[in-house]
Amino acid sequence: MLTRRSLPAVAAATLVALTLSGCSVKDVLSNSREAQFATYDTAAEHWASGDMPGWIPTDATDIRSLETKDGRLSVIRITTSSPPEGDCVERAREGAPVLTATWTAAAERPAMVTVCDEYEIMPVEDGWLGWFEGEEPPSRLAPSSEAGI
Repeated sequence: MLTRRSLPAVAAATLVALTLSGCSVKDVLSNSREAQFATYDTAAEHWASGDMPGWIPTDATDIRSLETKDGRLSVIRITTSSPPEGDCVERAREGAPVLTATWTAAAERPAMVTVCDEYEIMPVEDGWLGWFEGEEPPSRLAPSSEAGI
């Protein structure tokens, strides 16, 4: 049984454990994780769910990612003047970002999108906004060692 005196010590120990594990309190309390990276190299080194999606150009900056911990849903916004990388095709938009943050907002969703790496991607004023919705968890975005962190 916790006493009044031990409660602050338990709270402090929990905070230290969360900090050392790389998880934020928000990550622990929610089913999603959000990240922001200044450069492509930094993002590639610290991407939470394994490898970065291949459509992100190497000159991308201000890379923002929001994904569910099981990797089933993902939305990414990047700043770049380059086109998406890889084998991309243009097709009718099938979806829209399910996960939302202030940076996922867009005035209109276009009828046509670029599809790369299973992401639907649309241009935004300073780069690209892409979203992914996997059919069944866990998807290719979340290695089993990362699922449920």
